[in-house]
Amino acid sequence: MATSGSRPSGFVSLLLLVVGVLLFWVTVPNLATAARAATADGPRGTFTAARLVCVGHSGHTTCEWSGTFRSDDGTVELGGVKLYGSGRDTFEAGQTAPAVDVGNAGRVYDPTGSRAWIITVLLVVLAYVLLAAVARRHLLPPAILPSPPSPRKRRMTP
Repeated sequence: MATSGSRPSGFVSLLLLVVGVLLFWVTVPNLATAARAATADGPRGTFTAARLVCVGHSGHTTCEWSGTFRSDDGTVELGGVKLYGSGRDTFEAGQTAPAVDVGNAGRVYDPTGSRAWIITVLLVVLAYVLLAAVARRHLLPPAILPSPPSPRKRRMTP
């Protein structure tokens, strides 16, 4: 029986393990919030735009409106929150819009829901794939390659 003969690289395995664990650490705690944002599950209320906050990075600028949120029943009042998905041309200062507080600190969402959950789920799946690859490399026995066929002896007839 022949085996592949090569051992998995310790450095590559460590790198995959670290990246997989970090992705799980960052994404898993946000799964519930991402699900609530997708379904707009939380107190409904009104977002009041106060100022446009822009962040520039790598030649690209992203802007969101910051302001206050007050639930319809008056039990939730938040200041300094951003309305997810609002852009430069969405509001003028003082304008209001319906919003939902899903429990994500510093952010409220449109009542129609959000697609922000997609990236969270993709990152969780990527983390799982990386950790499964490390487990497969080190916890499962190496694959056994089939032996090459033995040469047949030919009979010579006179």
